[in-house]
Amino acid sequence: MSSSDKEGKTDRQFVASLERGLRIMSAFQPDDRALGNQDLAERTGLPRPTVSRFTHTLRSLNYLAYHPDTGRYSLTPRVMEMGRAAFVATEIRDIACPVMETLAELGPFSVALGVPSGLNIRYLELRRRPEAIVLNLDAGALVPMLQTAIGRAYLASLTSIQRQDLLARLAENDPDLFAAQEGSVKAEIAACDKQGFACSFGGWWPELSAVATVIRFVDDGDPLLLSISGLSSVLTAERLKGEYAAALLNSAQVIESRMRRAFHR
Repeated sequence: MSSSDKEGKTDRQFVASLERGLRIMSAFQPDDRALGNQDLAERTGLPRPTVSRFTHTLRSLNYLAYHPDTGRYSLTPRVMEMGRAAFVATEIRDIACPVMETLAELGPFSVALGVPSGLNIRYLELRRRPEAIVLNLDAGALVPMLQTAIGRAYLASLTSIQRQDLLARLAENDPDLFAAQEGSVKAEIAACDKQGFACSFGGWWPELSAVATVIRFVDDGDPLLLSISGLSSVLTAERLKGEYAAALLNSAQVIESRMRRAFHR
């Protein structure tokens, strides 16, 4: 049972139907042109009849479009409008991107800004020098939580109860992967509590090293996540922790302080 399901049973203010509708909307990924009810049921864990009712409602509200030739649904411009409004209102792009560009100039690595998305992390923005391209990823890409520095930083930011719940879901989703990564994940969570950043050396791809930290510009809700990653032949553990981690933390602090000021204007 997810934390939202548990909350729905204990919090009388919690609207479970709204949570399920948002779960369906969140199931769409950047590579998805359209999804059917069965696809959505598999991704959300909701029964197919329940999914059918929600997709019908979301279509009626113009958040989903129906394609009768395939029996699938796609997101509509109304959803893009909501995303655009969030970007503009929070000033994330205007504040974070210049700082990320400055950070990217310091070394042969990619700089990513992400947010939690289910059992993964979704990239909002990426900045890098041309020679720093390691993986063919762009804004909107999903990366796994357990194996990556950015995912481990997010896990470290959670309360003990939230973390236990999410780790249980990750273990249920892929028991073998969880067993292989559990030791490294717990070590990086403990390290992040002390030093402010989490690392991954070959956890996702053998040749990839990364370090990540948290940006919490409001005290409620999910944080933003900032990471740098590059080839392990260049970004050795010593260089990443000793040379670049401080620059990462400083950049995160700059973004956080500027966004907090923007919210309190």
